[in-house]
Parts: sequence; structure tokens; C-alpha cells
Amino acid sequence: MSWLDSFDPQTIAQQLAMASISAQQSQLKNQQNRVSEQQKALTTLKTALTDFQSALKGLAVSGSSGGMVKNSATASQEGYVSLSASSSAKKGLYNINVKETASADQKAFESLTDADIAAASGNLKISVGEKEVDIDMSSVSNLAELRDKINADSGNSGATASLVKQNGKNILMISSDKTGADNAVTLTADDAALHGQLTTQATQISTAKDAVITMGDGAMTFTSSTNTFKDTIPGVELTVIRKTADDEPLIINVDNDATGTREQANTFVDAYNKLRKQLDELTKSGNSDGTVARGALAGDSGINALESKLNSLLRTEFNGAKLADFGITPDKSGQLKLDGKLFEEALKEKPDAFNALFDGNTGLLKRVEKEALDTFLSGTKGTLKQRQESLDRKSEQLSRKDAQIQTRYETTFNRYVKEFTNMKTIIAQMNQTMGQFF
Repeated sequence: MSWLDSFDPQTIAQQLAMASISAQQSQLKNQQNRVSEQQKALTTLKTALTDFQSALKGLAVSGSSGGMVKNSATASQEGYVSLSASSSAKKGLYNINVKETASADQKAFESLTDADIAAASGNLKISVGEKEVDIDMSSVSNLAELRDKINADSGNSGATASLVKQNGKNILMISSDKTGADNAVTLTADDAALHGQLTTQATQISTAKDAVITMGDGAMTFTSSTNTFKDTIPGVELTVIRKTADDEPLIINVDNDATGTREQANTFVDAYNKLRKQLDELTKSGNSDGTVARGALAGDSGINALESKLNSLLRTEFNGAKLADFGITPDKSGQLKLDGKLFEEALKEKPDAFNALFDGNTGLLKRVEKEALDTFLSGTKGTLKQRQESLDRKSEQLSRKDAQIQTRYETTFNRYVKEFTNMKTIIAQMNQTMGQFF
């Protein structure tokens, strides 16, 4: 076999074409890797900031148990009331008697039959409080159809109907959807026979009543259309379950929950430390021997500004108090730590100051969200959104450049294949011609 037989134009063309683009391809690969690393880093950063934001919102959640300070409310006897104390509840003892529990209106119509419904004409009016509905009795022919008509309009009437079986007989029951004395069900009918049955032959299963409690020796009386009383005891939501004996009032004890409050403080500390650890990982500078990799966002001015803002806020006084007053301070690495003894002493002395430090529009939680997190997380003009869009554009540009390099490779490869194929053909022809002379 001669060297010409082993000469492969495609192999040589491929090697030369690859050599022509190798420098550009290597540079492009480095650029793509850098963009990819930054995209992943921004995703990690967004997750870390979002998790921290969610933790802050969880601490500041509104409602009966909202706020950093946790309080407890307990009753001297179980089974009569349920209690929930908010951060605004004040320490104290309260004597409560449950006189009535709230109930809904409920009526049964045992004598009413399908035949009575089929024979009725005109309208049936159902009223509950300020709500009322008219039902055309000519459109119904039995109890089941009347039940369905009532329930179809329950949102407008405030009443719900059902059929119960008693000794094989269907009995219509109509109930108000809400408890309270103002939610009694009133029924009137144009048809005289039906009207008489509805108004004189109804069995009262349950009467619409308000819940009633008294405080102290009964000098103060409170009513509620539901079984729940909010802020009758300041900062406490009280739901009555059953009546108390007149001579056995409940003693409601409202007190500070130091353990629950410390858990809130620890939740903040842990959430911040988790964020800070992730920021440190993303921005680590690495070392010269490569044993510690440089973070994808090392030297990033935006994150440097974020860390500076967070550090400043942690040392700022809010509504007359700061974290250090309650034993919450950063260590040398920037991680927060909580001095349990100092925290409990300060909380016992000034619980309202701890709440004011964190809560409200001027508290730490809102300020961190507005001045630090929103700058990055805003869906319209946040730094993360802008930077992600910029990296997406850069990635698209690099993809187009990659396509251009591939086009250049293919063009160069095809040219070399053609040239070396022609050369091989010419040399073969020359060898054949020379062979004729020997």
C-alpha cells in the first residue's frame, strides 16, 4: 500500500478545520461556562433571599397569634372555652361566666308532604336577617325539589334545607347558615294552606341565639352572634364551647410565653444565618492554590451592598430598641448568636420593646424587606430580574456565536476536503502517467 492509498482527505480536512477554530471555540466555551455559573448562582441567590423573605413574613404574620412576642391564655377549667393570645395581649387575670352559646335557627316540618308542595301556588318567601328569597311554588312538585330550590338560592337567602328520614318518611328541615339572634329564619307563603303549615306546625329544633358572657360579678355583659369574642379581653380571642355554672366562673390567665417568644427569636436568627452562609459561599474569594474555589459572585458589588445594608439594619435602633438589647449580636464571621440569659432578662423587663423592635411598618422585619430584599426580588425592577435578563441575552449571543463558529468549521472542512481530494486525484493521475514510461 502506497502513502497515497492511506491518505484520507476527510481526516486531514477535519484536523485542519478544527485547528482553525480551536482558539475561538475554547474562548467561547469559557465564556459560556462563566455565564452558566452566574445564572446558577443568581438562581441560588434568589432562592436564599426568597426563603429569608418567607421566614420574615411568617414571623410578622397578622392574626390572633401574630407578632414576635408570644403570650399564652389559659382557663381554670377545660372544655368551656378555647383561647388564643396575640402579641398585644397584656398580662392579667379575668373572671368569665359563659351564659349562652350562639346557635343557628333550625325548624322541622313533620306534617309537610309532597302532596302539600304540589298543591301550593304563589310564592314562598324565606327571610334571614336582611336577606330574602322568593320561590315560585308552581315550579316545584315535591319536598326534594323544594329543598333543591332553597339550596340553589342559599347564598341570597342565608338558609339551607335538608331532608331527613323518620320512620321512612321525608321531613323537611330549614336552617339559618349563620348563628346569632339576628339570623332567625322567617317563612311566609301566598298559599294559605302552606302558610299555616309553615307558621303553626313547625317544630323548633334550635333557636337563633347570640353567645353571652359576663365579666367579674356580672356587671359587664358581652354578646356575639358567633361563639367567638375578639378583644373582649385585650389581645385575646375567646371562643365559647358550653355554658358555665353561675357559681363557677372561669379564671382566664393571660401571661407572657417566654419559650414561644424565644423560638420566634431563634427562627429569625436561624433564617438570617442561613442566608448569610449562602451569601458567603457565593462570594468567597478562593485561594491561589485552587483548594478553595472562587465563588461565582465573588467581588459582586450588588451583594456587597446587600451585606452592608443587612449589617447596618442589624445594628440599627427601631422604635427605641435594637437587637443587642436582647442579646442578639453578630460574631466575627457575621453569623448571629443569641445570649439566652440576656434575652430572657430583657424580655421579662420590656416585652413591648421587643415587639416594637420587629413589628409594624417601622420595625426591623419591614425595613429589611423594603430596604434590602425588595431591591433584589422586585418582579418589575429588581436587581435579580435585570441581571437574569442580561445573562439570558448574553447566553443567546454566545449561542449565535457558537453557530457562527460551527458554520466556519463546516465551510473550512468542506474546502479542505475538496482541495485534498483534488490533490489526491491529480497525484494519482501523475503516478499513472509516469508509470507508462517505466
